Amino acid sequence: MIKIAIAGQPNCGKSTIFTMMSGVKQYVANYPGVTVEKKSTLLRHEGHEFELVDLPGTYSFSAFSKEEQAAINFLIDENPDFIINVIDASSFQRSLYLTYQLLEIGKPMLIVLNMMDVAKRRGIQIDTQALAQKFNVPVIEAVGAKGIGKEAMLAAISQFATCLNTHTNPSKNPSANPGTRPSTSSNNYQLPYPALEPAIQALTQHLDAELQSSISTRWLALKLIENNFIVQEKLAQNSPHVAERIQQWQAEFEQQLVHLDINATIATERHQAAKTLCGEVLQEPVNKRTTLTSYIDKFVLNRWLSFIILGLVIFGTYELSIVKGYEITNYTWPYLASVKNYIISLLPQAQFVEVPLITEFIVWLVNSAFALLNYIPIFLILFAIIAVLEDTGYMPRIAFILDRVFNRYGLHGQSTLPLVLGGAFVGGCAVPGIMATKGIADDRARIATIMTVPYMNCLAKVPFYTLLLGAFFASSMSLMMFFISTVTFFIALSVASVLTLTILKREETRPFIMELPAYHLPTLKGVVLRSLQRVWLYIHKVGTIVMAVAVVLFVLLQFPGVSNDAQVKIDEKVTVLLSDYDSAIKDSPYYAQVSDQETVFHLINLHNQFRAERMTVASSTEKVKDFEAGFALKHPELFKFIKPSNQDERLINRQIRTLAQQGQLLQNEIKNQRIENSLLGMFGRALEPVTQWAGFDWRINVAFLSSFAARESAVATIGSIYETGKAERPEEAFGGEAAGYTALHAVAMLIFMIFTPPCIASMVVLKLNVQSYKLMSVAIAMPFILGLVFASIFFTLGQYFAWSGVETMGYFYLTIVGFTIVLGLIKRPLSCSTSEQARASYTYQV
Repeated sequence: MIKIAIAGQPNCGKSTIFTMMSGVKQYVANYPGVTVEKKSTLLRHEGHEFELVDLPGTYSFSAFSKEEQAAINFLIDENPDFIINVIDASSFQRSLYLTYQLLEIGKPMLIVLNMMDVAKRRGIQIDTQALAQKFNVPVIEAVGAKGIGKEAMLAAISQFATCLNTHTNPSKNPSANPGTRPSTSSNNYQLPYPALEPAIQALTQHLDAELQSSISTRWLALKLIENNFIVQEKLAQNSPHVAERIQQWQAEFEQQLVHLDINATIATERHQAAKTLCGEVLQEPVNKRTTLTSYIDKFVLNRWLSFIILGLVIFGTYELSIVKGYEITNYTWPYLASVKNYIISLLPQAQFVEVPLITEFIVWLVNSAFALLNYIPIFLILFAIIAVLEDTGYMPRIAFILDRVFNRYGLHGQSTLPLVLGGAFVGGCAVPGIMATKGIADDRARIATIMTVPYMNCLAKVPFYTLLLGAFFASSMSLMMFFISTVTFFIALSVASVLTLTILKREETRPFIMELPAYHLPTLKGVVLRSLQRVWLYIHKVGTIVMAVAVVLFVLLQFPGVSNDAQVKIDEKVTVLLSDYDSAIKDSPYYAQVSDQETVFHLINLHNQFRAERMTVASSTEKVKDFEAGFALKHPELFKFIKPSNQDERLINRQIRTLAQQGQLLQNEIKNQRIENSLLGMFGRALEPVTQWAGFDWRINVAFLSSFAARESAVATIGSIYETGKAERPEEAFGGEAAGYTALHAVAMLIFMIFTPPCIASMVVLKLNVQSYKLMSVAIAMPFILGLVFASIFFTLGQYFAWSGVETMGYFYLTIVGFTIVLGLIKRPLSCSTSEQARASYTYQV
C-alpha cells in the first residue's frame, strides 16, 4: 500500500481536499504522544491502494507547535511515499514558505492549487506549467469545496503508483534499477542558502556516511543547523554513535556561523525565493479591489462592534446548540425510553418490592449510558457550529478579539470557544469544551484552558440549580440565575491566572502567531462529517469509561445492603399490604384468577410496564389505541385489569394500582436504607465533621458523591433520600420543614456545585488531553477544596451576620469579581524572549 501525506498551511483548504478525496470513510485518531488529531483514509483507484493521511496544518517545520512536531514525527517515522502539498492559490506567495520546505525533503510531490475560484475572482493568474517546470513536480488546479480537481489528483497519484510498482518489480520492468526512484516522479529541487551552503554540504556528507535514510540528508542537515530538537532526537535514537557525532558536527558549524542569525537567514532566503518566483509565475491586478473579507472585517474586527458581534455569535451558539438541542432531546428521548423499556422487559421481573440484583445492575448501566446518549443532539449541533466557525474563518477572529483580555490571565483568545462550550452561559458541556482546546498551540495556555473549562456551568448541573432555586428562591430566581451563570467565568479566569503563575509556570510556551484567513462558505459534507466524527470520538472515548465508573458506583451504593432489622420491618409491611389486597378482592368474581401471589406480582409488573411504555407513545388517539391493542394481544388474560371496562375489573385495577404505589414507596425505603448503610453512605458520614461547616450533613454528602459520575444524579439521589410519599416534586420534599434546610444551606450547596467539576467523564477527557495523572488529580481536588472552603466561609458568615440567601450569594459574587480584577493587574512574565518572538514572527509571516 502506498502512503500519501497531505500537507499545507492552516486555512489553505487542506481538510476540504482530504474530505473530497476520502468521502465518508475517514479514520480519526491522535498522533502518538500529542492531542493533535490524525485523519486518514484508504483509497483504491485503477488497481492501486493508497493510504491518505491529512497532516495537521503547519506554517513550517520549526517544531514550535504540537502540529509541527506531529508533522515532523510522521514524515520521519512513517516515511510516506508521496506528498501532496495543498496551496491556497489566493495567498500564493505566503504558501510557498512551506512548499520550499516540503521540496527539500526529497520525496515525490504533487502541488494542488486550491481555491482557484477565489484567486480568479481577485484577478490572480498563476502559470501552472512554469511552476511545474520550476519545481519539477506536477501542479493541479482545484476547488475542493466544489469537487473540482479530484480526478486529476487521482490520475497523478495513480501515475506515480504505476511508476513506483514498475520500478520496484523487476518482473514488470527487467531493466529497472531497484536502487533508485523513478525519474518521472522524483523531486530534485533544492533551494540554495549561499551563506550556509558550506556548512550544509559538509553536514550532508557526514550524514550520508553515517546514515541510510529515505529522507533527504540535506533536509536533515538543514534541520540540525536550525537546531530542530525533533530531528536531533530522531537521529540520536538510531545510534548513540550518531548522537555523539551530531553534537561534534553542530559544535563545528556553530563556530563557523557564529556571526549569523541562522533562522533569520533561512527565513530570508525562503521569502526572497518566494517573492522572485511570484514575479515569474504570478500575475495580479495592479489596482486591487477591496475584497469581501476586508469589507466584512471592517465590522467584525471593529474596536467596539467586534465585542457585540462576538456576543451575538456566542449567544447564538448557546441558543441553537443548548436550548434548541435540548428541545430536540424531548423528541429523541422517547426512542431511548422505548429501548430502555424493551431491555427491562427482557430482565427478571421484580417480585413486588424484591428487585433481582441483576435487574438493578443492568437498569443502572442503561440509565448511565442513556444519560450520555440523550445529549447527542446537543453535541451534534455544537460540533456543527464549531465546524462552520472554523470553515468560515471566524474562529481565528474570536481569538484575535479576546486575546488581549485573556492574556492577563495566562489564556489565549483561542480559549474563548472552549469556555463557551463548557458553559460560559448555563448549559454547556465540559467534554466538547475540553476537546475544543486542541487548536491552542501554546502548551501553557492550552493546559490552563483545559483545567478551567470544568468550572463552567455544564448542562448536567441545571437540574440541581433548578431544584434549589425552586425550593428556596422562587421569588428571586432570575437574580440568582444571573449570579450562577456569570460567576463561573470570573472563577475560570482566576483559576487560570493562579495555575499559570504556579504549577504551569514551567510549561512550554510558544509564540502566538495568528492568521486571519479569507472568509469561505462551509461545505455541508465537511460540516456533517466533522460533527459525526467528533460525536463518535465522544461516545467511544467517554462512554466506555463512564460505564466502568457506573459499575464502581453501583457497588459502592449497594453494599453491604439493608440491615436485618430493617428487612424484617419491610417484610411485615409487605405482609400487611398483601393481606389488605386479599381482603379487598375476596368477593370479586375474579378472585380465583388474581389471588395467588405470583399473579399479583405479575399484574403489578404489567401495570408498571404499561404506564412506562404508554408515556413513550405519541398523544394521538389512533397511536394510543394501536398501542393498547398490541399490549392486549400480548397479555389477553390480564389486560382487562390494566384497562378495566366494568366495575369488578375496576376494583382489581384500583387495588393493583394501590399495591404498585405502596410497593414503590417501600422500594424507596429499601433504597434509602441501602444508601445509608452503603460504603458511600458511610463515607458521607465520615465527611460530616468537615462538611458540617458548610451546613452539609451525610445525606447531602452522599448526594454530591453519587453525582460525580454524572451531575444529574444529584437530583435523583436527593429525590430518593427525601422521598416522603406526599410531595409530588423533589424540591417540595427537599425544601419542606421536615428536611430542616434553609436558604443559607441552599446557597452553600450552590457555591459548592458551582466550583465542583461536572462529572467523571470530563475528568477522563481532561486526562486524555493533558496526558498527566498529576494534573488530573489537581483538576479533581482543587475544585472540591475551593468549593468546600468558599461554601464554609459564606455559610458561617451568613449565619453570623444573619444574611439572607440572596445577600450571601451577592457577597460571594462580589468577592470573586474583586479577586479576579486583582489577579488581572498582576504583571506576567513574557512567554518567550523578544528575539524569539521576533524570529517566530519573521519566520511565520510574509
